Amino acid sequence: METGGNSLPSGPDVVKRKVLNPFPARDRDLCRFHADDYVTFLRSITPETQQDQLRQLKRLNVGENCPEFYGLYNFCQTYAGGSVGGAVKLNHGLCDIAINWAGGLHHAKKSRHLDFVT
Repeated sequence: METGGNSLPSGPDVVKRKVLNPFPARDRDLCRFHADDYVTFLRSITPETQQDQLRQLKRLNVGENCPEFYGLYNFCQTYAGGSVGGAVKLNHGLCDIAINWAGGLHHAKKSRHLDFVT
């Protein structure tokens, strides 16, 4: 069957593909790769509390390139869960391809955000 380069096969006899719906990563999943205080900070920061946490914002490199917003922690849990879930499915042979379009958006180190320019 002609696939047209890197695209998936198409046509009437192609098996329907399933899409990975991520489960949110748990705190312990996030803390395997990030420092506890960094995860705690992400859980607590909101646009209202940013003025109270200026020292933390600077230390963790949160700001223009990595802004805080409502639901930031839930967002982080969801896209980290997509990466973890994809890796689990690949490692157990439950899928051939796993894509997390949001993976790597935060470009963080273990204990802080990492600016592209640093």
